Amino acid sequence: MSQYDASNRHRAESTSVLLVEDHVFQREYVAQQLRTDIGVEVECASNGIQALEMLRVKRYDLIICDLAMPDMDGIVFIKRLAELNEKPDLVVLSSQPVALIQLVERLASSLGFRQLSALSKPLDTGELSAAMRGFDSTRSLLAVASPGAVSSPMPTDSVDVLEGLIGKQFTAWYQPQHDLETSRIVGVEVLARWNHPSRGILLPSVFLNTIISSGWINHLNSMLLEKALRAQSAWRKMGWPLTLSFNIPVSLLAEESLPERLLAIVEQCGGDPATLMLELTETTETDDYSDYLAGAARLKLKGFKLSIDDYGTGYSSLLNLMSVPFDEIKIDRVFVHGAHKNPVTQAALESSLSLAERLNIKVVAEGVEDPQDLALLKKLGCRTVQGYLFSKPMTASALEQRLLG
Repeated sequence: MSQYDASNRHRAESTSVLLVEDHVFQREYVAQQLRTDIGVEVECASNGIQALEMLRVKRYDLIICDLAMPDMDGIVFIKRLAELNEKPDLVVLSSQPVALIQLVERLASSLGFRQLSALSKPLDTGELSAAMRGFDSTRSLLAVASPGAVSSPMPTDSVDVLEGLIGKQFTAWYQPQHDLETSRIVGVEVLARWNHPSRGILLPSVFLNTIISSGWINHLNSMLLEKALRAQSAWRKMGWPLTLSFNIPVSLLAEESLPERLLAIVEQCGGDPATLMLELTETTETDDYSDYLAGAARLKLKGFKLSIDDYGTGYSSLLNLMSVPFDEIKIDRVFVHGAHKNPVTQAALESSLSLAERLNIKVVAEGVEDPQDLALLKKLGCRTVQGYLFSKPMTASALEQRLLG
């Protein structure tokens, strides 16, 4: 079997793909590659308008679309896709300049697309297979890590979420961070999962918006942090002193009780705030910048470490970096994925790493999935990485097995 092993091909056969391409030869060529080499179900549309009509009557797992198309170009089509209740995963296929394709990648990411790849024409079958493997690994991740689990894309209502919180159905999963010099796992990012009684393991994209809009984010954070701290304590006793990276939405910095509440949980679990890296999500401008500064300062005062999450994608990255004594910069995957073949991205990476070195700030590159991107990061001096190339998110017990191995 040329590109997939039997188990991967079996999963691919259950994947429905919509190919949106106006060029007849290209459309037939790509469709044939998908059907014969990869084994997916493929339907085709010649432009964005036709594709939207098809999407009104059927849901697709993955959409592959060109950018330059008549009647409705791929960029408008992507914006229309973002209006759907359930966003499919997306692969952009185009002969446009790399800089324009990179811009479209960032547009799609800003619109909330979960899984995104961009391929250049003329199409290389190996690159298409690699993109499909990346999509398939994300789609099957939870089933592989927890047999029988299903990641349902359907959104949840507040009653269902509240029952989950009361029933303690939410749990912490962990994605390892690897030190490239020692080849050791040095930390983990704490990620939320919902062990739903009827729908299996659910990702944050299904429930997080409901939790935030319902005002329950602090309850979820407390539950996850306690679980993670107890796991960290057990790992430390076994000889693995791992740092916990924990996401804190910037909006919570306005809450005066936040530092004391977090410290109380840490002390209750016998932890040390210096081993907890709080990742401040950087995606939007805060309503009151003074709240941001005060909240960050008070967290530092309590002994917590601070990281800029998704560095480079949010509001006033450099202003935040100059204003707050951050301990870490976490470089967003949009600056990592495909960096080895994009001079603009390489320049941005090199600049960020150089700045961090001069400021004596640790750097973690996330979203590392390609060996060539990894080689570039090593060359530029990045020491700590996180991504599917090394480890997928996993349960505490699975992580222990990984550490023992």
